[in-house]
Amino acid sequence: MKIFKLAFFLAALAPIFTWAGSNAKSDDDYRVGLNLYAKGRYEAALVRFQLAIDGNWDFWQSYQMVGYCYFELREKDAALKAFTESLKIKPNNPQLVKIVDELKTGTLDIPLRPVEAEAQPIGTPVYIQTYYTFNK
Repeated sequence: MKIFKLAFFLAALAPIFTWAGSNAKSDDDYRVGLNLYAKGRYEAALVRFQLAIDGNWDFWQSYQMVGYCYFELREKDAALKAFTESLKIKPNNPQLVKIVDELKTGTLDIPLRPVEAEAQPIGTPVYIQTYYTFNK
């Protein structure tokens, strides 16, 4: 009977351990994404940030970084969508609110680049410096 109780107890804890493991994986994907972003590898970084979100849907920093990647890739609508998702989770983010407002009003616009041109960073605005923070 004791073995049954122990097995039941361990089975009840299994989701907690699985959840904790997925958060650790999300953190790792997020950090790898930051490194790729810093190197200008926005598409590869985007994949890592998406993986971090898959492991933790409340990971507002990853949504924000997805937006930055799309911003650098000149995909304004996708950037706005990702920024909006981040703000749904963490609405008290004044820097991101400012970016979203400026993107919506056209104060901050994403310059187009010819299709054949090599991707170059467009210089994410100076006040977008939160992408290196890891404040959960």
